[in-house]
Amino acid sequence: MAISYTPMLEQYREVKSRHTNEILFFRLGDFYEMFFEDAEIASREMEITLTSRDGGQNTRVPMCGVPYHAADNYIAKLINKGYKVAICEQVEDPKQAKGIVRREVVKIITPGTILAESLLPDKANNYLALLHEEADELCLAAADISTGECVWATFSGSSRANTVCDQLYRLLPAELVLAGKLGDLPTINSFLAQRVSTCTITTLSNADLTLVSELPSKHFVQQELPSSTVAQAAVGYLLYYLHYTLKSDLSHINKLARVNTQDYLILDASTLRNLEITRNMRDGGRKDTLLAVLDFTKTAMGGRLLKKWLEFPLLNPLTISKRQDAIADLLDKRAVRESLKELLNNIYDFERILTRIEVGSANARDLTALKTSLAVLPEIKIRLQECHAEQLAGISIEARTHVDVANMIETAIADNPPLGVRDGGIIRTGYDLELDELRSIARDSKEWIQDLELRERETTGIKSLKIGYNKVFGYYIEVTHANTGAVPPNYVRKQTLVNAERYITPELKDFETKVLGAQEKIINIEYQLFVVIRDYIKERISEIQQTARQIAQLDVIISLSEAAARYNYIRPNLNHSRELIIKDGRHPVVERLLSGEMFVPNDTELNHRDSEIMIITGPNMAGKSTYMRQVALLTIMAQIGSFIPAREASICPIDRIFTRVGASDDLATGQSTFMVEMTEAAQIIKFATTNSLIILDEIGRGTSTFDGMSIARSVVEYIKDKVKAKTLFATHYHELTELAESSKVIKNYSVAVKERGNDIVFLRRIIPGGADKSYGIHVAQLAGLPKRIIERAQQILHELEQCKANSDLIPPTTKQQNNKHTALATVSLFSSSIADELLNIDVMTLTPLEALNTLYRLQNKAREESGML
Repeated sequence: MAISYTPMLEQYREVKSRHTNEILFFRLGDFYEMFFEDAEIASREMEITLTSRDGGQNTRVPMCGVPYHAADNYIAKLINKGYKVAICEQVEDPKQAKGIVRREVVKIITPGTILAESLLPDKANNYLALLHEEADELCLAAADISTGECVWATFSGSSRANTVCDQLYRLLPAELVLAGKLGDLPTINSFLAQRVSTCTITTLSNADLTLVSELPSKHFVQQELPSSTVAQAAVGYLLYYLHYTLKSDLSHINKLARVNTQDYLILDASTLRNLEITRNMRDGGRKDTLLAVLDFTKTAMGGRLLKKWLEFPLLNPLTISKRQDAIADLLDKRAVRESLKELLNNIYDFERILTRIEVGSANARDLTALKTSLAVLPEIKIRLQECHAEQLAGISIEARTHVDVANMIETAIADNPPLGVRDGGIIRTGYDLELDELRSIARDSKEWIQDLELRERETTGIKSLKIGYNKVFGYYIEVTHANTGAVPPNYVRKQTLVNAERYITPELKDFETKVLGAQEKIINIEYQLFVVIRDYIKERISEIQQTARQIAQLDVIISLSEAAARYNYIRPNLNHSRELIIKDGRHPVVERLLSGEMFVPNDTELNHRDSEIMIITGPNMAGKSTYMRQVALLTIMAQIGSFIPAREASICPIDRIFTRVGASDDLATGQSTFMVEMTEAAQIIKFATTNSLIILDEIGRGTSTFDGMSIARSVVEYIKDKVKAKTLFATHYHELTELAESSKVIKNYSVAVKERGNDIVFLRRIIPGGADKSYGIHVAQLAGLPKRIIERAQQILHELEQCKANSDLIPPTTKQQNNKHTALATVSLFSSSIADELLNIDVMTLTPLEALNTLYRLQNKAREESGML
C-alpha cells in the first residue's frame, strides 16, 4: 500500500522527481532541508547530523538541513565531491499563500556553473566545456559563466582527439558535457583522468533541439557564429545546458570567439606541462611557474588574462611589437606605472560582479564594489594620456568611465550595506521620500513608547506600569496583580502571568499596526528600489564588460613592465630571417629560485644556415635540461610581447614548440616509458614544421643502448633532412656528436665541467664541442651514494676501459671472426620456437609488467630445453 505523505513532503517528492540527478536543497523558512536518500547522502558528505521528520501515517523520513545563509560552504563540499545541487526556493509570499507555499527550482549548481564568489578561484577561469561530434567533425564549445566568456573550436583528422586534449589542458574545465556519442571518448577520458582529474563529466540527453538551434543567434551577432553547422550545434548545446541549469536569460554571454590555432604559437599539453608555464608538475599549482614569475597583476581580471597570454603566445610580429611598445612606454614612465598600480588596487573583479547582477544573485555590497571600481576609471584615463604607445592609447579610448552607473550607486546605496538584500539598510537616506518617512516612524517609535509609558503612569497612578513587546502578542501594557484595581476601563486584558496582567489599548494597537507595517514596508520598498537599480545596470552590462576587458589588458601590460623593471629584462628584437639568437639568456624561473648565487647565462643561436640542430652532451645535473627549457621559455615570453632575461636577443616567431622531456611509465594507459617516449617523438615528427622549435631530452634511453642510440640518431637525421626545424637535442650518446662532421647544420655543444682531482664542478656554461666523458660516477657521488659503492664503480669502470683499449688493438679481421662466432653462439642459445616467439613480440606495446612476465616465461622455456630444469 502506497504511503500518503504530508502535503509538504508530497511537494518535495514531486519536485525531486524532476531532479533525480541532483541533491535537492528544499527551502523551509531559514533552512534548506533534504529528505529521504538525499538526506542520507548529504549528511555523510557534508558531515552534518542526520535526523528524521514526521512523514504522515505514523512514518518518519530521514532529514538533514543547513542554514540558508551558510549554504555556500556546504554546497562547495558537495560540488567538490562531484555532486550537483538543485536549489528549490519559496516563490510566493507565505502570508498570501493558500495552502502550502509554492516552491520551484530556481537554479542547478554544478562544477561548471558555480557563481558564488567564495567558491571561485580569483585569478583563474572556471570553464564549462562541451564536446559534440557529427560527420567526423569534433567540436568543442566552452564558457566561463562567471565572466561571460564563450569560445569554440573544431577538430578533424586522425589526431583530433589529441588536439582536443591539448585545448582541454589549457581550459582545465571544471565540468565537461558530452552532447551525444563520441568516437574518441576513451582517449579523452584517459587524458582527463591523468591531467584534469578534477573534471566532472556530464552527459546531456533529451535536449530541446529547437532551443539548441535558436539560442546561438539570440546571444551572438551573426558575424561571430560558426559557419560549420556542427560547430554551431555545439555552441547551441552549450547554451542550452547553461539555460537549463542557471534558469536565467544569460545576456552577459554576448561575445563568441573562435580558438584559431593559426593565430597563435601552438603549445600542446605535453609542452605546457613540461615547461611548467602556468602549472607546475609537482601539484598542478602556480608556484615555481613562469606565470608566477611574471604575475604582478593587481586585479583578478588581469591575472586571468595573463594566464591566457602565456598559453596562447602570438604569431603576428606587428601585434607582438605593439605589446612591446606598451610595455616599453610604461617601463620608461615609472611614475605613471606606479600611479596606475595604485589605482588598479581599487578595482574589484567587476567582470564577475556583472554576471551576478545578470543572474540576480548580486547584493548591495556587489554594487558598492562596482561603484568603487568605476570611480577610479576617470583617473586611469587621465594617467594614460601621458603614454604614447598605440595599445595604451587604444585602452584609454575603449575603456569608458560609466559615470551614470557610478553616480546612481553612490546616490542610492548606503556606504556599508548588509549582505542580504531583504535585511533592510541598503538604500541611502534621502534617496526615496516614502522610505525616509517610514524610517522616521520606525526610528521615533522608541521615543513614542517612552512618552506613552510616562503618560499612563501619571493617568493611572501605577508607578510600576511598563510597556513591552514580544513577537507573539506584539506591544502590551504590563501591570502587577497588586495594582490591577487601578486599571482604567479602556484597558483590554491580553494575557495573565504569575505576577502580572498584560493589557492593550486602542491607542497602543493603532501604534503597533503603524510601526510593524512600517518595518515591513521599509524592507519591501528597499528591495524594490534595489531591483530597479540592478536592472538599470543590467541593461549596460555589455558596455561595462568591454571596459573590464580593457582594464584587464592594462593590468597585464603593467605587470609585464613591472617584471622587466624588477628583473632587468630586455626587449627582444623581432626578425624575419628565421633566426633565434639569444645572448646571455637566463632561465626566468630558476634564476628567481637561486639564493646566494648568480644564475650563469648562456648564448643560443639557431638558424637554417649553419646551426639548425644543437646536439648537447654532458653529465646529468650539469644544466642541459635547464638550458633547453630556458630557450623555449624565452621564446614564449618574447611571443606574448614580454621583455626577457638576456643581454640581447633577436627572435623570429615560432609556430610550434615541442618538448620530449623526462621519462616515466604511463600507468593509466599501460604504456611503458619507451612507448610514451616514442609516441611523443612520433607526434613531434608528424606536426613539426621548418618554423617550429623542438626540445628533445635523452630520447631513446627507455630501451637498450644500441637500440636507443640507433633511434636517437635516426630521429636527428630525419629532422635534419625532412623537418628542418630548429632543434635542441640533449643526449648521453656521445657517438651522436659524429653527426656534426657530416652536416653543416648540426653543431655540437657541451656543458663545461671543471675537474679537481676526483671531484668535479659544473660550470653551467654551454660551450662549443662535444663532451668526452659522462661523469656518471661523479654525479652518483654528488647524489650521496656510499663511498664503498663509488670506489667499486671506479674500479669496474677502469677494467671496462682496459678491455675496450685491448679490443682496439685486435686486428679488424680477428674482430670480425670473433663477432661472427659470438653471433652464431648467440643464435644457438635459442630453439626455433623461442626465436619465432621473440620475433613476433610487439616490444613497443609491452608494459613494464608484461615485459617482465614475457622474459620470465621465455627464460624458463630456454632452461627446460637446455636441460637446466
